[in-house]
Amino acid sequence: MPLHDLTYQRFEGERSSRLARSVAMARSSGSLLLKRRSFLLLLAVSWIPAIVRGAQIFVARKFPDAFPFLTIDALLWQDFVSQQVVFLPVLLIALYAGASAISADLSSGAFVVYLSKPISRSDYVIGKAIPVMTALLAVTLAPALTLLLAHVFLAEDFVLFKAAPLLPLSVVSYSVWTCLYFTLVVLAVSSLSRSPRVAGAGFGALALAGPIFLEALSRLRIVDPPAFLSMIDATVDSGHVFFGNTSTGSAPFASLAAMALGMGISLAILRWRLRSAEVSS
Repeated sequence: MPLHDLTYQRFEGERSSRLARSVAMARSSGSLLLKRRSFLLLLAVSWIPAIVRGAQIFVARKFPDAFPFLTIDALLWQDFVSQQVVFLPVLLIALYAGASAISADLSSGAFVVYLSKPISRSDYVIGKAIPVMTALLAVTLAPALTLLLAHVFLAEDFVLFKAAPLLPLSVVSYSVWTCLYFTLVVLAVSSLSRSPRVAGAGFGALALAGPIFLEALSRLRIVDPPAFLSMIDATVDSGHVFFGNTSTGSAPFASLAAMALGMGISLAILRWRLRSAEVSS
């Protein structure tokens, strides 16, 4: 039958679930990341702090009398996740995996191809967020849980869990909260530009401007500048809420609220940018 004699036929098959569509997109983006040796090298380097912490746990448990200053408590896991942010592994992973996630699609026109299929903007955002957040969890939650398991095997008692029975929950919640925050922010910044380089520079400037601003305030003799003005400092300060030691933080609840506000703004930016990109295309 000639092509001009064919009439339009509706698709009669079943539509896949939102999770299936998002996972399919995430699998495609994730496979591209895993093929890059530089990304795998970055992941490996990001585990060096965990190896150091693991050696600390081993020495403290096997030679407690020789190194009495090495104490193992819940603060070790809070410090570890916080240091993954302060020492930039989280920032670098988010920059590498997320800065080009949306900007590259806007530049190449792939975004239009995605939406020409039965994929909504929400499916698209979730599909782009999954590989970024998975990569961030690989350098925060995964090594933190590994350290926790190492302690369980090396310890001869359960004193740690008696003092902090909710430690596993604290580790998981703090890691997930931190990774979700950086994932949404980097995707929002990525959607604001069609150039991955510009998006990466913008995200780096946004993350690093906070500590510089707080340092400037401290040089102006402003005592205890609020940590929630900085992405990095707010993330570290909010950790006190998850580990139940809010008295030792700067303003942990304010930092938690600032992070929640940042995620809300990021979602609003993503909705606005993707809608305008869809209309303009």
